[in-house]
Amino acid sequence: MTAETVPLQEAMIEGTLFFLPLPQLLELLNLPVQNPDKLPEALGDHGYWSCHAQWQQLLDGGLLTHSVARAYWRQRLEEERALACQILTQQDSGLGRLHCLVHSPLAGELGCPPAGERLRRQLQDTDETDALLESELLLETRLADVFALALRLAAWRVVDLSLQHWELLTEGGEQDEVLLERFLPAFDDMSGHWNNPVEDYLAHLATLAGCAEQEGEFSGLARLWAGEGMDVRTREYLLGAWCQGHRRADARAVTGLMDAVLRRLLGAGEAPDDLALNRQLLCESFRFVESCAYLQRTLSRLGMADGAIGEIFAVYRSEYRRARAALGRPLAEDGGR
Repeated sequence: MTAETVPLQEAMIEGTLFFLPLPQLLELLNLPVQNPDKLPEALGDHGYWSCHAQWQQLLDGGLLTHSVARAYWRQRLEEERALACQILTQQDSGLGRLHCLVHSPLAGELGCPPAGERLRRQLQDTDETDALLESELLLETRLADVFALALRLAAWRVVDLSLQHWELLTEGGEQDEVLLERFLPAFDDMSGHWNNPVEDYLAHLATLAGCAEQEGEFSGLARLWAGEGMDVRTREYLLGAWCQGHRRADARAVTGLMDAVLRRLLGAGEAPDDLALNRQLLCESFRFVESCAYLQRTLSRLGMADGAIGEIFAVYRSEYRRARAALGRPLAEDGGR
């Protein structure tokens, strides 16, 4: 991975420490930009930071329902703002600012700790400013940091949503599970390949719906989704394209698939509110899985080592536990019941 081979917008987002600008975050999560014409822009005032304002807008817009969760991320955003101001006051525009960033508490709490540790070790052994500031190591660390934060936020979103429906969680015996962890990208040392989270999740859906599938094929799920008189082949093509990463799943198609699964699972007697709840849970779960698969493919394409990519996804579990504890429902392994 080198600066020459990585598009600027995917690597070093100017003005970003850990919080990706909102349009990039929405693209990563495969979500439409809400009211793009109304996104705040820089006003020329040195005290105004457009990325900061975008995130305030996101946190105020219902992303997280629990007040403790919203307060936690607002505090983190303010801490990043303070760190950015501290970095800007550094007289040395090179290594001094980099030292300030990588030795800040936020580097471990918001970023990817192993990547940060590698960069700190390198900083101890070099005084060549230009070489380090243009190095592959710095580029990789910055990528790891911003994507780790996105994963941490996703963990809070999963916890926030699940705790809204605690009864469903406990009825299913999932109250002490790290939800969706089993669908994270994972590298298999034996085969030398990454798993396919989208394929795994679609297989999970097929099992829920009672579809008899051959490994790697989803013809039964496609027929269920298509229904009577619909184009099964088109549905098979879409499911295959999602699995192979040839295209990202749009919200309308995902909703249609989940509705077909829910009709099979729940029948015609399900109340509209319950149907909407289950649809939201399935759609958001699939979006999370698909976004993680997209992230892994992107980082692999950019040349990041498999182990370094795995370190990013490893932050999910620790952040999930942090969120559960902060919201008053610690996991059993952390002293919960």
